[in-house]
Amino acid sequence: MTEPNNLQKIQRLMRESIGELAPFCQFITLFLLTMLAERTVSLPWIATVLPTGATEESNRKRIQRFLDDARVTPTAFAKIIDRFLPTAPWILVMDRTNWFWGKSPINLLVLAVWCNGVAVPLLWEPLARDGASDTGQRIALMKQFLDLWGSRRIVYLTGDREFIGADWIVWLKRARIPFRLRLRVDDLVRDRKGKIYEVAALFSRSQQCRKGQFLLWGTWVYLGGKPLSGGDYLVVAASEPGNLLEDYRRRWSIECLFQALKGRGFHLEETRVVEPDRLSRLFGLLALAYVLCVSIGQSLPQAICKATKRARKSIARQGLEIAHRVALWLLGPPSDLELRWFLQAITPCKT
Repeated sequence: MTEPNNLQKIQRLMRESIGELAPFCQFITLFLLTMLAERTVSLPWIATVLPTGATEESNRKRIQRFLDDARVTPTAFAKIIDRFLPTAPWILVMDRTNWFWGKSPINLLVLAVWCNGVAVPLLWEPLARDGASDTGQRIALMKQFLDLWGSRRIVYLTGDREFIGADWIVWLKRARIPFRLRLRVDDLVRDRKGKIYEVAALFSRSQQCRKGQFLLWGTWVYLGGKPLSGGDYLVVAASEPGNLLEDYRRRWSIECLFQALKGRGFHLEETRVVEPDRLSRLFGLLALAYVLCVSIGQSLPQAICKATKRARKSIARQGLEIAHRVALWLLGPPSDLELRWFLQAITPCKT
């Protein structure tokens, strides 16, 4: 049983925040609390413990109805998440995460907002196959963003070596979306004099940003780069000059996001949902839970390790720990009958 007064207060606050998803307020509130308490997106397990007072089978059908409801869209979740983000223009990070359920590949393309060192998922698109996204899928995801907020809300978009290509860069230029994209070491560029280089050769000696522009796949870009250990290079192409390597470093925040959604947080890979629309709605619920953890963590003081001079715990981790304890408390203690069954089970048969 849940704490009724506190639960009603939470539902009232949720109703004010979730906009067009308000008709689902009770379900979303209970699902988020259960997910935070159990730290899993395994629907069979959530159906078992969802505090509705109904049977497990009824809970399972209720979850299925939500995941099948066409009114629940990624843009509806994005509008909710927007309310928890700063209003200034955003740094966007694009990447994908994938895993397998049995032999079924699950592949998600995610557009996140960099917010004070943390990546927050904003829009996402399940990919129909395993492997890299194509240009059309990236453009479709960015068009969703532009329809909601326009290009003026973008400081720049950053992505790894998977998110490059002539058509993609041309489209970003035409859409007036600034970018910081990592290149492969053997990608070719041409300078103003017509000389052709492999991009790694431009940064073989030291970290630097090259002066002037280079022609990359028919588009003029600025380049920054440095050699890495092991013979690799970090080379970044950008639509305008600046501290390109520092800008690109913010891309790493989305890797931390995926870790928090998987093994270090909610165990996303435990989901058995593979159908794209259902997966998208489930990921929306998970995104709301994660945003709540980030909001809590950002309001807390950071404990700094003296040896490393770094925070002992991430913002999301701190928030998750508090949200986890609060959710457990809100879901309440076991019933008297459940406690009796437990005590009987641990009582030895022989003394």
